[in-house]
Amino acid sequence: MTESASKKKGIGFYLRVLISLGLIGYVFYKTGLTQLWDSIRQTQLTFLLLSVAVTPLLVFISAWKWQVILKALKIKVSVFKCFWLYIVGYFFNTVLPTNVGGDVVRAYALGKSTGKRAEAFSSVFVERFTGLSVLLLMAIVAFFLALRQLWSQWLSIAMAVCVLGYFAILVSVLNRGVLNWFMTHIKIKPVRGVLGKLQKFQNATLSLKREKGAFAFAMIMSFLFYFVAVLNVYVSALAFQAGISFMDAVVITPIVMVITMIPLSIGGIGLAEGAYYFTFARMGATGAVGLSVALLMRAKALLAGVVGGIYYSTMGIRVKSELLGENVEYEVDAADVKGDVKYFSSFEDVMRQKKSPLKKYMDIQLGSYNLLMLLKVEMITFFFGYLPGILGYFFRMVFFPFLFKRVGKGTVFGRSISLQHSWKISIGRKCVLDEYCKLSAQGNDASEIVLGDEVLIGRGTVLGTRDGKIEIGDYCNIGANCRMGTTTRITFGKHVLLAANCYIGGAQHKFDRLDIPIMRQGYDSRGGVVIEDDVWLGTDVKILDGVTVGTGSVIGAASVVTKDIPPYSIAVGAPAKIKGTRKKEMAKGDIERLAADYTASN
Repeated sequence: MTESASKKKGIGFYLRVLISLGLIGYVFYKTGLTQLWDSIRQTQLTFLLLSVAVTPLLVFISAWKWQVILKALKIKVSVFKCFWLYIVGYFFNTVLPTNVGGDVVRAYALGKSTGKRAEAFSSVFVERFTGLSVLLLMAIVAFFLALRQLWSQWLSIAMAVCVLGYFAILVSVLNRGVLNWFMTHIKIKPVRGVLGKLQKFQNATLSLKREKGAFAFAMIMSFLFYFVAVLNVYVSALAFQAGISFMDAVVITPIVMVITMIPLSIGGIGLAEGAYYFTFARMGATGAVGLSVALLMRAKALLAGVVGGIYYSTMGIRVKSELLGENVEYEVDAADVKGDVKYFSSFEDVMRQKKSPLKKYMDIQLGSYNLLMLLKVEMITFFFGYLPGILGYFFRMVFFPFLFKRVGKGTVFGRSISLQHSWKISIGRKCVLDEYCKLSAQGNDASEIVLGDEVLIGRGTVLGTRDGKIEIGDYCNIGANCRMGTTTRITFGKHVLLAANCYIGGAQHKFDRLDIPIMRQGYDSRGGVVIEDDVWLGTDVKILDGVTVGTGSVIGAASVVTKDIPPYSIAVGAPAKIKGTRKKEMAKGDIERLAADYTASN
């Protein structure tokens, strides 16, 4: 865009701002603040809440219609993704009114994520065009039904402008001959580039001619939408005790919506308020009630826009994975391995994805793009996570349970605890999480950490799972600086005792290929680790993946356990070997045979 064109566009925007301010000021002047306040004071809460509840229903109907049109254009997106993109459109139309409309934003976002920009813009156009066709039909019928009450020179001009604009769209967009003529006669390269893009858009739009089912569904949903829109106006009017009937709302709604679409102001500000004031006054209610209804509609749109803004800021709309739930894009360093590899660290996996820094942080810390959850976690950990002394002890007991899926009574949290995806972590009664320990349940929704009752997690200990589960039974005591990590499962029975510096591993790296570094070859799992009841692991013990340590066993310090340990065994060494049993009644020969069998299996 040239500097002069940009300047003209800016002037047009500010001119529309002035028109919006002028119109809204005029409507407030005509109504009078006293009359407006009298109308608002009579608000009935039941109808007000019912009016608010209608808004998401309207959005869902529109999103459903859009999704069916997208499906006809071979773009598969869930109806809920369409719903949220619609809400983002509210943000750009109400909270952040600019030259970029909400329809353009959702079409651009979908086109960028799917690589089908022409089809995405066509889907929005067809979705809007079918709605406009039904709206104009309803508005014309309503205008003639209430011609005596609604006759006005300005309203007649507005209706005529909308009808002419509708037919101009039909001719310019849906007629190939018009664009072909321009392509033939215009030789300016930048203009031809724009016309070429319009032709792609036109081809995608006209391709829906073959999808008669989708088109019929869109028309039916448009009638349903405007029926609910009429109900929306009627219920909103009842909230201010307006003396209008449902049939009056049938007349008022399409006419107001048609007038609001005239591109004179920003987001229809001033036009909508004026239209409601005029139509309500002509249908026997007061202009103050009409303006009250208009302000309620504006407030509901603003609320939807705020929600859309939260979604836009936290989820983003430019990444394929967040719109379609698949095809995550990565930024891979030139010296690293390219292709479909599984990164060793979940941190590395997230940090290489093409996402904003905020979303990467939320991926790592929360596993959710919920802004309210982020605020809760940040506030609680910031104010109380590092607080020393008795105050820290007290405030963490009060507020830290809000960070978890479940916390039993009497649980104590030490200072400087690190938590990731804490909403997937459950803690029993009277547990102790000592200072500087870390609990991380990263990965998918199957990731989980469950601590039973009266479990002690020692200072500096780390429990981490990625798409797996760690379950610690009742009355277990995990010493300082222990480490547990799994992609499958780690399960402890009751009364398990771990001395300091133990390691429990629930996965093994693949290393069969020589052309890819080991850390890029992913994992093999042997089923995880199970430690049964009443087991004691000495300091520095390592338990590898696929091992079950039987009930009542004792593993000596610095041992490395690579195979299952039978119940009540005493094992030491690297690899660990059975040296005895805790069952005194066993004969010496039985012990030797048990040890020999274990050695042979290793």
